[in-house]
Amino acid sequence: MKYILLVFSFLVFNCSFSQITNTVVNKENFQNSGFLFKGSRVLQVENISTPTEENYFVFSKNDRNSEQDELYIQQFKQINGDWVVVAEDIVAEPGIITSVWNARKAFFDADKDGSADVLFVYSKHPKENIDVQNGVVLLLIYKNKFYRIENYAETNYESMYDLYDFNPEDLPVVVFDKFKNFWQNLDKE
Repeated sequence: MKYILLVFSFLVFNCSFSQITNTVVNKENFQNSGFLFKGSRVLQVENISTPTEENYFVFSKNDRNSEQDELYIQQFKQINGDWVVVAEDIVAEPGIITSVWNARKAFFDADKDGSADVLFVYSKHPKENIDVQNGVVLLLIYKNKFYRIENYAETNYESMYDLYDFNPEDLPVVVFDKFKNFWQNLDKE
């Protein structure tokens, strides 16, 4: 009986510790809320919580029809009651427009450290034709750092990846496996 109770307690603790909650956020309301994000328009915002932290992941852009398309990616974490930027990046390539895939994302805690590990997808398109896709990027935000895997249309998305910007050994195996499996199962076209 003690053994069963011990196993049950362990399972309850493990499940509650690693639980990820994604709260739906209306991007128009968020954009008008006074929250200090970069960019002039919100493309996607996710409120991701674990039992130990709360985060906002915000994808925004500069003004429409700007000379250079800029995608701002920011992670905000609530620290002592204030929302603080803990990670941010700007994606801006000459002649390229980025598009965020709202329906392709994942939230998990693979290494069970109490912090959310998140995956987002965005694509790259020539500025003159948004209907043509040049490539797809899978972005992992792990421990407030960005990791990317990218494939190009010119290679027909056949290889595992055409480019990555990190050393796979920098990630715990369980995190890298989630990253890699999501990428392998993603319809990149």
